[in-house]
Amino acid sequence: MLHKWKLTVLILSAFIVLYGVSAAFYGKVVAKDEAYKELSVFIDALRKINDDYVESPDLQKVQDGAMRGLIEALDPYSAFLTKEQLAALEKRKAAGMAGIGVALSKRADLIYVVSTERNGPAEEAGLRPGDYVIAVDGVNVEDKSIVETESLLRGPEGSKARVSVFRSTRTKPAELEITRKADVPMPVGARMVERNIGLLEISSLGGATVEQARVKLKTLISAGAQSLILDLRGCADGSLAEGAELANFFVPEGVIYYSKNRVGEKVEEVRSNPARFITDHPLAVLINGSTGGAAEVVAGALKDHKRATLIGEKTFGIGSSQKRISLKSGAVIVLSTAKIYTPNGKMIQDDTMRNTGIKPDIQAPDEDRHQDLLVETYYDDLDDSGKYKKLRDTISKEQIEKAVEFLMKSQASVKKAA
Repeated sequence: MLHKWKLTVLILSAFIVLYGVSAAFYGKVVAKDEAYKELSVFIDALRKINDDYVESPDLQKVQDGAMRGLIEALDPYSAFLTKEQLAALEKRKAAGMAGIGVALSKRADLIYVVSTERNGPAEEAGLRPGDYVIAVDGVNVEDKSIVETESLLRGPEGSKARVSVFRSTRTKPAELEITRKADVPMPVGARMVERNIGLLEISSLGGATVEQARVKLKTLISAGAQSLILDLRGCADGSLAEGAELANFFVPEGVIYYSKNRVGEKVEEVRSNPARFITDHPLAVLINGSTGGAAEVVAGALKDHKRATLIGEKTFGIGSSQKRISLKSGAVIVLSTAKIYTPNGKMIQDDTMRNTGIKPDIQAPDEDRHQDLLVETYYDDLDDSGKYKKLRDTISKEQIEKAVEFLMKSQASVKKAA
């Protein structure tokens, strides 16, 4: 009798939670009949487990597992954390928040490395964009959320994280030891690459980097730059607001980005502030598969406003906002409630690999050249860092050369027309 009572409580609590999730996800309260219809399979499965499972089931464990599967099946950035998991996160946070300099997402339901901070701990230890994280300090993370994995990677400054990764170029997992360091965004780089072409390198949009970018952009112009290259390769952190502010330096008016909920209602619209505009110099933007989030807001706005030509490879596709929902049980749901769009209506984060991210106007290297480079530098050695560095440096050099070539041709066309 007691067991059946627990099942009834479980079903009712699950219904309330799932109904609330549906309401939040869809942007409005759904009809009761529709909610019951959607949950009927779940409730029927619970009853079958309770009646027919070979052992007396732990119903709380069943509910937690069901909730985790439900929420994390939505998208990479939604998560369900039990009261105990939340407490573990807070405990690790109290122990230290030094990190390894990495931006994570999910692909094929596995933790995926989008980018590593330039010259940061992860990069120095050999972690690479494209790696799949399997375990952290002996804890398997294949069934964990991004939130949990990021927490496991953090700790006291100077402590070491043992990270196991799978990468497509190796037949065996790579075992890395990474020293945690305090989060200090890479400073913005600025230099002249040709007589009158300035290069602004931004590998992070965290901290005070946008203000640094503003100062260094003005310095390049004062030094005689007549055309500019904005390098956003490997930049996948920072807030949407910081991305919008950087885009504003090049876009005098109009929409920078907007977000919509599930039913298509606009949640937020961010517009350019004319007072923050700096320059209308010809502009090329370098992007790659490690460009994500706030940097994609920049790339999308500059592309749609025809303020820049995007050169390189398609960006990763990180563009959603999350809401934290606390439950009476002490558990927490992190739920994606809106997606981000470029001014012309391109959804940055799509469910399909083909449509997610922002495509370059000029692909560099092109598919044939990229394939040739992969063949030339194929690696499956225990120490393949030399070959990997050669591949990365070659691609980086060729992308910058392509941007310089494009801008010089544009300058020549302007002079000829004049």
